[in-house]
Amino acid sequence: MTDLKLSDLIVRIDKPQRRFLDQVRGAMIRVFGNDQRRIDHALRVAGFAEELLAYVDADPVLTLAAAYLHDIGIHAAERKHGSSSGKWQELEGPPIASELLGALGADELFIAQVAEIVGRHHTPRGVDSPEFRILWDADALVNFSEVSADKTVEQVEMLLRRHMVTEPGFRIGRQLFTGETHGKRS
Repeated sequence: MTDLKLSDLIVRIDKPQRRFLDQVRGAMIRVFGNDQRRIDHALRVAGFAEELLAYVDADPVLTLAAAYLHDIGIHAAERKHGSSSGKWQELEGPPIASELLGALGADELFIAQVAEIVGRHHTPRGVDSPEFRILWDADALVNFSEVSADKTVEQVEMLLRRHMVTEPGFRIGRQLFTGETHGKRS
């Protein structure tokens, strides 16, 4: 018997879509090569995105493709601009994501939607869509794990309240980083 997650029961991804997402994941891994830290980050973001899809109504294929590819421009940013800052990732990522998705046979609208999310993923309220909001919170959950260790519960709570854009993302962050399992975002 396999271990099922809530998202497996709620999020509808058929076999061809799952195969396509496996190809997107594989393309991301090839681009990052031996940069295991960046691969692991993208995989963790996609994992949180899939969990959030159980609570937020969004296109799961678009959401997960964007999650796998959100940092895809980081190596190009470092090569061309000497920096992996968000503005350079947002500039360099969309053409790479578009090329990868095109090679996988994705249609033009899907490619444009993923490229738009990738190109704004460091911009608060960058794209007004549930897919963007899920990616924003999933990326934040992974990044918070790196910065929350030296913060008090109150500081983490404040960061979560200020940064998270979905109720489920806030609750997951609260559970992960403050140990609280009850309570609602005000």
